[in-house]
Amino acid sequence: MRWQNKLERRERLDELTARTRYEVRLFLNGAAPGSAYDEIADIFVLGHGECAELFEHARRLPGWERILLGRYARRIYGKATLDTVRDVPLERTAVAGRFPDGHDPVHAFRDAIAGLAPASGDTGARYDLQGRGQLTVFRLALGKAGEQWPDRVDVATISARTVLTCSDRFLRRKPWHLLWPVYRVRGLRLWKL
Repeated sequence: MRWQNKLERRERLDELTARTRYEVRLFLNGAAPGSAYDEIADIFVLGHGECAELFEHARRLPGWERILLGRYARRIYGKATLDTVRDVPLERTAVAGRFPDGHDPVHAFRDAIAGLAPASGDTGARYDLQGRGQLTVFRLALGKAGEQWPDRVDVATISARTVLTCSDRFLRRKPWHLLWPVYRVRGLRLWKL
């Protein structure tokens, strides 16, 4: 019975990762709309919900898999989102990003979230040097179609490919990936986390 529960948790992690891969592949194949995410705060609320779902059963996973899950979530969703998951658990957050009592948790942090958005010429957005998370940067690059951001498509494409590389490696996770965790491709070089 114990191995069956462990298998179900791993399948749930793989299902959430496959959902992310599908969203990114839609963009790379040209089938996704250009302005899917217009509000910056909503992108972080969506990322918070997805990241909290990943960590829902993390305590019941083996130690090596928890470490790899933490690395993967930090790379995909960013350090800021990962910290909010520790503070606000999944059951307290509704689908619309509101607490059950009607309080909007994003309202208090709206200015801080807006400061995380990449601007025109932000070289850190391509490879996520500020720790926003590659999927978050990808969604930010898709939103607000009328803004002046000349390298928007380039940032979205590079971050989408990095998300695919990270998620592909996470789907094929093994214990030895703790010793050599390759999750990011930059040019022809492989970078460790």
